[in-house]
Amino acid sequence: MTYRYSRAPDHDAVLEETIGYARELRPHLILHTGDLFDAFRPGYAEMARGIDALQELAAIAPVVVVAGNHDSPALFRLFNRLQGEDSRIRFVDQARLPQEGGVLEFPGMGDEVIRLAPLPFVHANRMVERFEDPSTWMATYADRIHLIEDALGRGLREGYNPSRDILLFAAHLYVTGARFCGSERPLHVTDAYGCRLERLPQVSHAAFGHIHRPQALPSTVVSGRYAGSPICLDYGEEGEQKEVVIVEAEPGRPATVTSQPLSGGRRLRTLIGTLEEIRSQAPSVGNALCRVTVRTDTPTENLSELVRELCPKATLVDVNEDCAATRIEVVEAAKADADAEPSFRDLFRTYLAEQGTRGADAKRVLKGFEQLFEAADEEAPLGLPDLDQLLAKEGSK
Repeated sequence: MTYRYSRAPDHDAVLEETIGYARELRPHLILHTGDLFDAFRPGYAEMARGIDALQELAAIAPVVVVAGNHDSPALFRLFNRLQGEDSRIRFVDQARLPQEGGVLEFPGMGDEVIRLAPLPFVHANRMVERFEDPSTWMATYADRIHLIEDALGRGLREGYNPSRDILLFAAHLYVTGARFCGSERPLHVTDAYGCRLERLPQVSHAAFGHIHRPQALPSTVVSGRYAGSPICLDYGEEGEQKEVVIVEAEPGRPATVTSQPLSGGRRLRTLIGTLEEIRSQAPSVGNALCRVTVRTDTPTENLSELVRELCPKATLVDVNEDCAATRIEVVEAAKADADAEPSFRDLFRTYLAEQGTRGADAKRVLKGFEQLFEAADEEAPLGLPDLDQLLAKEGSK
């Protein structure tokens, strides 16, 4: 949902586009690096859409889905049970020791073997069984993650044949230095959840999820990339080019990493300006999801309808009016009064400057407030011309 508007059509479009690329490229392995769903308890329609798409992808190549911070590990375990052991879709709910299924193997080209170490999202307040004990509980989040990465790295190297094996790492983590959009869950992209790249397993490619902005890992230690979100999820991602990541890897050689742009789904657009300025932008808007701020001199009736006429194909998720007449300028007090306690009039003037009014002339509102305040202070009866005129009209009906 974006401003209460469903994004289902956009997800459907980008999933169809992604599946089309997979059919064309015929990869040996397909990775989803987390946040398959937006909530721990997704609705039936969301689950059906996700599973249907994964099944179509699994008809092309084995699929591995790594649990993200939005995903439910319990739901992932249930999916695995329902599918059975022979399924070509593997849901990875938690990190496991290499000898207990923490390193997965898949056939590559010819006699090549793809060896994958997946690392789902790790919550800072939960101990990871088998990797940790009470002595590690007070360690930093980054150090705890490095314990897991070191163990997975050793598992990848055990029995490694450089002429046959291709090593991959897939994780749902925030690495320090990655550029985020602001649409991620704020807590999970802070320093409390930051980890460093120095101790990543030495692999041909590290596939990362969690950050919504597509980008290379901020380091040359290991070749890797954040795939990012498939569509712009909110206006913090406006203008980003979304993508799928294509990795061509061979045993004993650096991987070649390219990205395929995604165009499925409606764009997000922010339009700000006068009606004439928005009119000039309208030809480029198309069917975008638009939030619009119209700058006017006086309150304008039927503003949403006017904007809709200018952008007939767009979905207007929010239309606001920035009206000069409903704002009031704050005049700075003289320096001599800088430390004085502000009066009620000063406070109300500041409020009008920040919030404006709902269509009324701000200067008239301020004048009415002053008259009310003075009358209350003097305990005198008050007659407001505007209100008296309105009451007179009502009485004559």
